[in-house]
Amino acid sequence: MPVPIVCHNCHSGRYGALGPDSYACQSCGSRAAESAFPVHSNERLMVIESVLQVLSVPDGHQVITPTRRCYAPHLSASLTLALRLNRTHPVFRHAEETTAAEDLLTVLDTDERGPWVLSPVEQRVLLRAMDVRCALVPSASRQHPEFDAEIRTACALRRRPSGT
Repeated sequence: MPVPIVCHNCHSGRYGALGPDSYACQSCGSRAAESAFPVHSNERLMVIESVLQVLSVPDGHQVITPTRRCYAPHLSASLTLALRLNRTHPVFRHAEETTAAEDLLTVLDTDERGPWVLSPVEQRVLLRAMDVRCALVPSASRQHPEFDAEIRTACALRRRPSGT
């Protein structure tokens, strides 16, 4: 869950983005650079709904931040198709994966803006659902190829051993 950053000066306002790597308090106008907000290795600074926030990312998890609202329905369609097909053909190998797909579908249906913090199981499930949809509905792979590539890249980075 993202946590808004409270102003260092007035202690009541929240920082909003001014430009790349620069922020201003929405109450007193105090300005700060990104370097004023140190974060741990498992945290990220993100601007969500015009407010600078810290997002904690557990080990092995990936953050997917959609830039367009149509991305959530795009991924939901893949998950829905995979879950329907899973009733008659084994799309997901374990009950844990089916549950993760259902949970992720709920998240996407309720939060189309993100950011979405995906566990390793959710990443696997989402990739599998994307693969199934592209195989059954080839035109789906042409809808948002840049976003699909972003998800695949994020998941591939997670799987790569550190130091390579």
